[in-house]
Amino acid sequence: MVKTKQMINLKNILYEVLNTYSVEVDLFTDPTVFISDILNEIRGLEKVTIVTIITPDEYVQKPGGDKYERLRIKFVTRGEPNDALKQFLEDTLKSTPSAQDPDIRIPGVKSMKFREGTLKRL
Repeated sequence: MVKTKQMINLKNILYEVLNTYSVEVDLFTDPTVFISDILNEIRGLEKVTIVTIITPDEYVQKPGGDKYERLRIKFVTRGEPNDALKQFLEDTLKSTPSAQDPDIRIPGVKSMKFREGTLKRL
């Protein structure tokens, strides 16, 4: 019985420290790069917990152009969620590697935009 109360108190503390959010994303990618590789890289970003494809079934890809996917990204943060979103963009779309920061952006990602009105605290 004591362990149960301690676990509940620990959960309450964690919920106060970490806030979980969800946001929808429009992602445009190079069609020659596997989407699963891109999603795995996005899942590897700091604070990201879950990445799910939610592209409507009726959406038809345009031949010869970029591939479109709508995603739902769940993430945790202690700070402001908009700051985390800015960091996701920077980490995903970094386009000019330098000697101090040789990492390039996530290969295959051409554009990533957060859908207005979809940021929600869970």
